[in-house]
Amino acid sequence: MKELKYVEKIKKGDSLLSLPQSLSQIINMVGKEDFSMNDLADVILKDPGLTSRLLKMANSAFYRQRSQIATVHQAVMVLGVMQVKCLALSASVFKTETLQTKYHLDIKEMFGHFISVALGCKMLAAAGGQESTEDVFIAGLLHDIGLVFFVHHFPDDYKEVLAKLEEYPNLVEAERAILGIDHAAIGKMLAEKWSFPASLTEAIGSHHQLPEKVDKVTTAHIVQLSELMNKPIFDARPRNLEKRLGAISHMTKLLKIERLKIDEISLSLLNETIKTAEYMGIDIGDPAEVLSRANKELFNSYQLLENLFRERQDLSQRILTEERRAAAMELKNIAMATLSHYINNAAMAISGRAQLIKLLREKGNIQDPEGKLESILEIIEKSVRKIMAVLYELRDLASLEDIEKYSESKAINIDDRIAERMSQIERDSEIMAADSHRLTAR
Repeated sequence: MKELKYVEKIKKGDSLLSLPQSLSQIINMVGKEDFSMNDLADVILKDPGLTSRLLKMANSAFYRQRSQIATVHQAVMVLGVMQVKCLALSASVFKTETLQTKYHLDIKEMFGHFISVALGCKMLAAAGGQESTEDVFIAGLLHDIGLVFFVHHFPDDYKEVLAKLEEYPNLVEAERAILGIDHAAIGKMLAEKWSFPASLTEAIGSHHQLPEKVDKVTTAHIVQLSELMNKPIFDARPRNLEKRLGAISHMTKLLKIERLKIDEISLSLLNETIKTAEYMGIDIGDPAEVLSRANKELFNSYQLLENLFRERQDLSQRILTEERRAAAMELKNIAMATLSHYINNAAMAISGRAQLIKLLREKGNIQDPEGKLESILEIIEKSVRKIMAVLYELRDLASLEDIEKYSESKAINIDDRIAERMSQIERDSEIMAADSHRLTAR
């Protein structure tokens, strides 16, 4: 099976993303009840690279400290658990810069996506009334760890996915078809390999699986919504925008977050992402380029939405026109049925009177010295048959399906149909008359 080589790579665990042991220790440690800042600082001290980054950030302008932070213990107190986690992650996860040059993958944009989703998670959690937003931030930062795995260890395989992406509805479907497994499933395997907390593991593995209903809001649900609010990695096809907007609306209702708040978060994500990337020391590209790209994407999205709105207006107008046409047709059919009923009754009355006159003439109760009555009665009967034939045709014309047409004029071939119906009515009348005479003779 195609996915076996990826699964085997995870099982062997040889330098998976070069994730340091300290990261797993930190993530597991802060989830325990007996966790302490001193224990956390002791773990960090065992990793020189992480120690250096931690002290650098604590002394950065972002925190505006009055005095120099000289120890890890002080840095942990200043930064807090969340930032320590972020630094540990950024020291390991955000290490694929060589792929930018070698394989021409937009790694900086990918890193920007990770940070933006993480920030979106933090803001959504706060909007939902959650007291602690640290765990969801980490879940957002790591939600696409499976994608980093593919890009880091199997870049050529992943280039094939991107090359054939247009053939599939979305990135996940392309991954499953070409690689045999998607990045969310791989990410979940990595999280289990590293003994991440259950909530984090679940969020990583299900961030593309939207629920139909939500009984209790979880970290996974928040990551799903934040992922939708951010531009998909490597796949910004305009045709998927409408579907994504529908999914955002769906998740917003499930998580019971006001749409106005969602819009507010969306508007702030870009600036917050640039600032966060700067103080985390992660290169997501020049801020001017990031803003320019975002403006271009915003303009493209606006154009698409404008086109969609115009299409909806045209569709609505067509539906309204069709509804009016259908209503008018229904009214016409009702009117036609009513008029047909009146005409039918009148024709039957005329036919009945003609039959009565004919019967009285045969009994000698009506004198016809010139012998004109017979031809007059035939004309009346023929006219009645024609009226009846027309009525039958009017009923059939309520539906114009399977109507024979002239090959040249394309006009409905009414004359032949009327003549045929009149002949049938005449035959039926003759049969009825014969039956009547037999009954009278008895």
